[in-house]
Amino acid sequence: MVLYELNWLRYFKSEKTVKDFYRSLLGIPVAGATLPVIAFLLLGVYGKNLLLIIAALILGIGHIGIHLNHKKEIS
Repeated sequence: MVLYELNWLRYFKSEKTVKDFYRSLLGIPVAGATLPVIAFLLLGVYGKNLLLIIAALILGIGHIGIHLNHKKEIS
């Protein structure tokens, strides 16, 4: 989650363009969409909560997929 917050700080310090919103962070593509999904997935693994892991995977497929498509459209 620290990386996610750093991603937002970087965005608000930028010119706030759509390209800035979809930039990668430390090699993580569309970090604004990917990092929270990873956080929930790791929380599910840490807590041994299968339902949370499944929910995070479903969220990741939709959320990251949509953002990757938007990034491709603006490129």
